[in-house]
Amino acid sequence: MGPQIVVALSWSWRRVRVDPLTGELDAGDRGGNAAEHAALEHGLRLAEELDGRVLAVTVGPPAAEEGLRAALAAGAHEAIRVARDDQLEPGHLVHNGADTAKAIATAVAEPDLVLCGDRSDDGGTGTTPAFLAARLGAAQALGVVKLESEGESLLAHRRLDGGSREVLRLPTPAVVSVEAAGVRLRRASLPAVLAALKATIRTIAAEPQRPRRVVSARPLRPRARELTAPAGTTAHDRMLELTGALQDRTPPTVIGPLPAAKAADELLGYLKRHGYLTGETP
Repeated sequence: MGPQIVVALSWSWRRVRVDPLTGELDAGDRGGNAAEHAALEHGLRLAEELDGRVLAVTVGPPAAEEGLRAALAAGAHEAIRVARDDQLEPGHLVHNGADTAKAIATAVAEPDLVLCGDRSDDGGTGTTPAFLAARLGAAQALGVVKLESEGESLLAHRRLDGGSREVLRLPTPAVVSVEAAGVRLRRASLPAVLAALKATIRTIAAEPQRPRRVVSARPLRPRARELTAPAGTTAHDRMLELTGALQDRTPPTVIGPLPAAKAADELLGYLKRHGYLTGETP
């Protein structure tokens, strides 16, 4: 039996339209992106080479099954949807990478390899793979543009700054973030597309989310305070006075290196001399 390869697909906002009269957002265009399609193609190639199985997973409402059926048509062996219908705003799942990773982790059981896109199209930060790796206790590789097997090992080619490349030998389990570079998802045949439309997609209920604690509905604004008008006779003098450039300042003092205990004593002494600490410290 070959490795179990999980491909995580998002249901992100690819294009947002705003009604000019009501200001309502149109969520009609949602789905995966080129990076996730590249991750799926990498997974399918590895499964063919190593006699493995590809499991496509997504988090979202029933409409998100469209991407899963496309994955089944391309060659994925199984698809699972973690049912969640609380994505009310663009980027909800993207900016809650920990919640998304937790939902995906509930759907997979001890995978050998998890492939993700490096980020989604709706301003994604790419944090979901990191949270997922932490959940699964897996190694993580970022910026991967090529995956290949070498015996029982998996080699991941990473893109580095300046056009350099780095090759990592990954242990299992591993979570890999794939970039949309050099790999395109294969075109599914018509019989495969028709079969995917009738395929059964397993649904798993997500854990209920904790209610968010709203601290304030308005941005924090500091209280206004009155400042003494500068006394300079010219604009240049008044600017220097306002910016504090004319004040005498004690230059920074570099002490050390010191042992931790002496360094702490020096820091406490500085805070006392400048009025940040009063009284005796324990």
